[in-house]
Amino acid sequence: MSTNDPRRQLRTGRDRGRVDRPPGWADSLFAGRSRADKEAEQDAMLKVMIVLGGVVVLLLVGLHALFTTVGLQLGWWSVPAFAPLLLWLFACAACNRVLRPVELDDLRWRHRLAGAGMWAVTLWVAWPLWAGPTAGAWRAAHGGLGPLGPRYPLGAVLGASPVAMGVVAFILLALGMVLAPRIRPREPKHTPPPGDPEPLRSPLATPRRPDNPRWPPNGPRWP
Repeated sequence: MSTNDPRRQLRTGRDRGRVDRPPGWADSLFAGRSRADKEAEQDAMLKVMIVLGGVVVLLLVGLHALFTTVGLQLGWWSVPAFAPLLLWLFACAACNRVLRPVELDDLRWRHRLAGAGMWAVTLWVAWPLWAGPTAGAWRAAHGGLGPLGPRYPLGAVLGASPVAMGVVAFILLALGMVLAPRIRPREPKHTPPPGDPEPLRSPLATPRRPDNPRWPPNGPRWP
């Protein structure tokens, strides 16, 4: 058997650097998308992360300005109260519809604004009952940026006033469900696949004209 025999090279492993050899199981396992596709996907993910980060920053700045205007304190310790609202928004985006009771879908905008105002007043009353003890527990546990980096004492935040936090989280979720616009999913148009026969169409019903008689009925008769 010569040294150029492919069977001998396969047994000795000399064909590992050959380009014209048949692909093995390892090649099919590690084979994937091209480098250009991976770079395009990474660029798209980076753009999405930048957009989401900008939206989150704008929301935080807007919430801080709104809470400061109405006389309520807001900080990083208040993140657990917004967790149910954020999870609900993520579920709505994943399902491409607004997940809420059917009674809220039938409300008109004036009723929505009235309900949102009622829930906003309730939140304005209930927020200080939870924010005061939670902010105190946050400061006592040295939450925030410290000499060793950011520190988030989640146990202290959750244990400060759990009942009041549940009430505040429920009010925020109800406020989001009331203010969310009604979105009707678009129904896909039924398009028959190519090659199907066209449906039969009945001809238009038109009155039939009488045939002209060959001889007039009241004409002269020949003997």
